[in-house]
Amino acid sequence: MTKLVKPARALAYSASASLACCYVAYRSHDRRDLSETEAEDAYQVLAHLLPQCSVVYDNEETGSQHLSNLDRYGVSVVKETLTPAQVAKWNTTTNEAFENVSNNIVWNSGRAHYSISKRASLFSEMSRIGGNNAIKNNPHNAEIIASVSSGGILNYLWNRKRPIDNAQTMSQQTEVETLQDIVESYFTQHNIERYELTDVQFLNAYPKSTNQIWHRDNTCCGLTAIVALKDVRSNGPTELLTGSHKNDFSIWKALHNAFFEGNDAARFTVGQPLLGVIDAGDAILYDARIFHRGRGYRKSNESDQRDRPVLVLRWDAASTPPPGAGLIKTTANTYIGCFLYAALSAVQKINSRREGAR
Repeated sequence: MTKLVKPARALAYSASASLACCYVAYRSHDRRDLSETEAEDAYQVLAHLLPQCSVVYDNEETGSQHLSNLDRYGVSVVKETLTPAQVAKWNTTTNEAFENVSNNIVWNSGRAHYSISKRASLFSEMSRIGGNNAIKNNPHNAEIIASVSSGGILNYLWNRKRPIDNAQTMSQQTEVETLQDIVESYFTQHNIERYELTDVQFLNAYPKSTNQIWHRDNTCCGLTAIVALKDVRSNGPTELLTGSHKNDFSIWKALHNAFFEGNDAARFTVGQPLLGVIDAGDAILYDARIFHRGRGYRKSNESDQRDRPVLVLRWDAASTPPPGAGLIKTTANTYIGCFLYAALSAVQKINSRREGAR
């Protein structure tokens, strides 16, 4: 019996040492600063989520692309949710909010959170973000406004009788799929009749911020939009584990996707960690059930002091308000997220080396 105990003990010590080495390697990888190269690579990967059409007569093709992204990956990118003028306006508003000492600013891991009360006028204003900008973005509609303002409504009605150049109209018809349209389509797709905007906040990640814990915004269907007010690169982007919003998600499926279903051109598969690297005015829209976190921004370079202000909007079904889980499940999700990230990062690295060796 003694002869069996010693090998078993040696095996246990070996396994413990291996786990300790894996943990140290994981923590070292997890706590590293993101390089600009990583950020730019992630920016190129995210291009895979953009609708492949820029000129359409209606928004069905574009909308289906976003819904497909949300279903398959749990995340999509909505370009130009804010115009440059709106970005400047919201930057000023958020700066004033964070500088006002009377505001109830909550600090977490080097991030400032300012939640907007539903009774505040800002809540109503933010609820319209990502609404229909068709008149503003469509040159044809701009001409209508100019015609009405210069010659009156009768002049506009008279001009409407002139023959229409279909080729010109086609070139002027621009994509008008909006963030609000996608949100509405998402809940319709999931047979949810009543949904509401449950959370609106200003969020700014400052230099020296650290990684957030892995978490889910809700255990039931919902959407969260993070609208960038400055370009998001290595300055603390949101990180998501693609596909983890699905009930049947597993490490084995991620392995299969990485080795057999990867998109070589985009180097993008379901199950890989994804950095939300977007431009100012763009929004990253993700399923509330996906595992995600805010990356740290611990730059030691004093000349690189970029903050990362964003607007956060969250929609949930009226019958399933967030977070949809108690303290025990929320805590468990933190450790599950860590395990998934470690495993999926390893799979991603192995797959990258395999592709590089080809």
